[in-house]
Amino acid sequence: MGTVQGITVTCDFIRPDQHGRPGEGDRSGVWLFDAIKRQVARASNLPVRLVTARQCPALLAWVESKRSPGQADAFWAVSYANLEVDAALESIFLHPLAGQFVVGYEMPPYLLRILAACEIPYLDVRMHPVRFLDDLLLAVAASDAATQASLHQLTVSEEIVLATAGLVEAQCRYTADCRLPPGTLLVIGQRTMDSSQIVDGSFFDALQHVPRLQQVFADYSGLLLKRHPYGGQHSLLLAAAAAPNVLAVTEDNIYRLLAQPEISGVLSVNSSSAYEARYFGKQVHTLAPWPIPLAWHGDPLQPGTYISLDDTLLSVDFWRLTLCEHAKVSGLTGVRLPPKPSRLRIAHDSFWNFNEIDTDRIPRRALTAAG
Repeated sequence: MGTVQGITVTCDFIRPDQHGRPGEGDRSGVWLFDAIKRQVARASNLPVRLVTARQCPALLAWVESKRSPGQADAFWAVSYANLEVDAALESIFLHPLAGQFVVGYEMPPYLLRILAACEIPYLDVRMHPVRFLDDLLLAVAASDAATQASLHQLTVSEEIVLATAGLVEAQCRYTADCRLPPGTLLVIGQRTMDSSQIVDGSFFDALQHVPRLQQVFADYSGLLLKRHPYGGQHSLLLAAAAAPNVLAVTEDNIYRLLAQPEISGVLSVNSSSAYEARYFGKQVHTLAPWPIPLAWHGDPLQPGTYISLDDTLLSVDFWRLTLCEHAKVSGLTGVRLPPKPSRLRIAHDSFWNFNEIDTDRIPRRALTAAG
């Protein structure tokens, strides 16, 4: 068993906000820190600290010294896979991580590479792409095989997803009068400046893939375009808008759309909604790889795979299992929070249209090709 002297919670510290200032990822890093710091301390009796761009002035200054605000997005994209580490960053960020176990919120490849190169153990925590269950799921991956094997026993069964998809489909078909033509393709936009859109050092541009897209469009009777609920004009929607068989642009609920048999296919760059679409029997077309490989209960344990978890991450026992290879921990108690629908969804203020079919109840109406 290795011995660590503390736990550090961090996140993507070079991600810029809309003004080019570092720290766009800080809010989620702080959220994770607040959600787990008590349980981690209880499990290990070790100090738990937070390191983000805006919480650490020296780190923020280092990032700002590397690019101007106008270059921030390009710097983030080109550095996303491999960030050059100089002596200053070593002093500011890496040296304080000696003897630490790192817990990260959606750590980018550059940060995972840095930690691996320095042999710093870590656990990466992400929001899971399946978001129509009674609560959100989390996806986690540990740096060492022993910890990953211990956590694998907690993995959620995919059968829960299949059963819930059936109920969502039943509800959403029952509350909709679909007048779309059979063989409709749903084209899903994403946030343009999202980490999922960084491919090979730049932001994915669907307009560079028009011939490939035209082949997909030709296989469907019509195209229904849907923007991301958080806004932005994605290049995929611009490319699709030029197709001769566009039916409409829709603002309807994504799950009600996925429930309709008239929509037989879904096209996206790599949206979580496209990942979910497989559970509704859709032909899924993606233009870029999924951000992470996922595993469910019973799947073989493979390196680099993220396991699917429920809110067991909030239990002290989870952190006992996570840290037992790296520190002395207290004994397992079997204590978990009592079941509660939407615990993580509410705590993270992340609904992604789910509330419209669960609590807010979107009104019954027709889905048509006009619009």
